[in-house]
Amino acid sequence: MLHYHPTHRARQLRWVLPTVGLLFLAILVTLGVIYQMSNQAVETQYFRAHVQFNRTGELFKQGLEVGAVVLTLLLLAIGTWAISVMHRVVRPVHTLHRALDELVTGDLGVRLELHRRDEFQEVGAALNRLVDEFSVTLAKVHDLADRIEVLAEQVAREARDQSAEGQLHALAKELNETMEFFRQQPHRVIREGEA
Repeated sequence: MLHYHPTHRARQLRWVLPTVGLLFLAILVTLGVIYQMSNQAVETQYFRAHVQFNRTGELFKQGLEVGAVVLTLLLLAIGTWAISVMHRVVRPVHTLHRALDELVTGDLGVRLELHRRDEFQEVGAALNRLVDEFSVTLAKVHDLADRIEVLAEQVAREARDQSAEGQLHALAKELNETMEFFRQQPHRVIREGEA
C-alpha cells in the first residue's frame, strides 16, 4: 500500500490522509442526511404502523373467535363420528355376547343374526355353524344313549344277571344326565339391536 521509500511515502501520506479525511467527512454528512430523512419517514411509518398494529390486533381477535368456533364445531363433528363408530362396533359385540350367554346355559336352539357385511357377520356365521354341529353331535349322543338303554334291557333279559343290567342302566342314565345340559329346543334368533 504505502511506498517503501521514505520520501515517496511522505508525499503519498500528504495526499492520502486529506483524501481519506475528506472521504470520511463526506460519509458522515451523508449518513446524517440519510438519518434525518429516514427519521421523518420513520415517524410517518411509525404512525401508520401503529394504526396497522391496532387493526392487526382487531383482526387477530376476530381470527381467534372464528378459530374457536371452527375448532368447537370440528370437535363436535369428530365426537359425533366417534360415537357412531363406537355404536357400530359395540352393537354386534353386545349381540354376540347375548348369544354366547344363552349358549353357556346349554341352549343349543339359539342362532345369531347380524345385518352387516364385515368380520362380525363372519363370526356370527361361524358361531351358528358351531351350534349346528353341536346339535347334530348331541342328537347322535342321545340316540346312542337310547340304544344303550335298549341293549341293556336285552342283555339283562337274556343273561338274567341283574348286576349287569343295573350297571348298563346306570351308565345310560349317567350319559343322559351328562348330555341333558345341552337342550335341543326350537331355533331362536338373537338379532342385532334387540334387548
